[in-house]
Amino acid sequence: MKTSVFLCSYGSYYAKGMTLLESVDLAIKQGFDAIEPYPTKELATLEDARRLADYCGERGIPVSCFSMGCDLLAPDIASAVERLKHYIDIAVLLRSPYFHHTLIPHLKPLRFGQADFEQLLPQIVPAVREVCDYASERGIRCVYEDQGFVFNGVERFSRFLVELDREDVGVVADLGNIMFADETPEQFVGRFSNEIVHVHVKDYLLKSGGGAHPGPGWHVTRSGNFLRDTAIGHGAIQFQQVFRILRAIGYDGYFSAEYDAPEPTDKWLPISIDNMKRYYELAQ
Repeated sequence: MKTSVFLCSYGSYYAKGMTLLESVDLAIKQGFDAIEPYPTKELATLEDARRLADYCGERGIPVSCFSMGCDLLAPDIASAVERLKHYIDIAVLLRSPYFHHTLIPHLKPLRFGQADFEQLLPQIVPAVREVCDYASERGIRCVYEDQGFVFNGVERFSRFLVELDREDVGVVADLGNIMFADETPEQFVGRFSNEIVHVHVKDYLLKSGGGAHPGPGWHVTRSGNFLRDTAIGHGAIQFQQVFRILRAIGYDGYFSAEYDAPEPTDKWLPISIDNMKRYYELAQ
């Protein structure tokens, strides 16, 4: 099992003054095999990318993927595309094999039904193709995940890939995000087993939407159920089942931990990683 940490997991450390390079050291200390950076104040320019790439080279830790948020519902899609291209250049300097960006990341207060998806799909796809082609010309693959409400769910995500029509595009299996579409990670992994090149590992507590909203920290799914970030292994995801599928298909990419639970990161991220590794070993 090759492990990676999505550096957004260190948000609480950054808030206390930890630098980007110090977080690389922390990832190594915690036993991760790679890091997954994202745009920050310390990673905004090509010079920043060269500095991080040099430091990772010195410390012997690679970049598994470069990920970033993007909203292609923004009024100026052209500017959003240019921003993505800039970060593709950064990802290339970091020697990342993959570049991942969100499409329409909204979780609230917007809700999107099938009619909205059908309307938005032809609007979004040309911009995504432009980004994919730019990346491909520079030797890096664009990868996309189940995220948000619009392009989430097995059927919608499949339609997106078909319409995108780019052979070198890969799939990120985000094991938690699929739950926002009220589907399971094993359904998503089983459906896209041939295309998965990267995995985001997270976990959620799940409550039925039949009762009252549980309060702050809880998200609402597309069908009105409730989700809350938690430590890996403490929530509703059947990790052994998911990992068993991934092992069966010969997946040999990174498992990138993404921790955003309210419980303290310094205690519960290491526990999460231990659980992730243990479930992987049990998934024979």
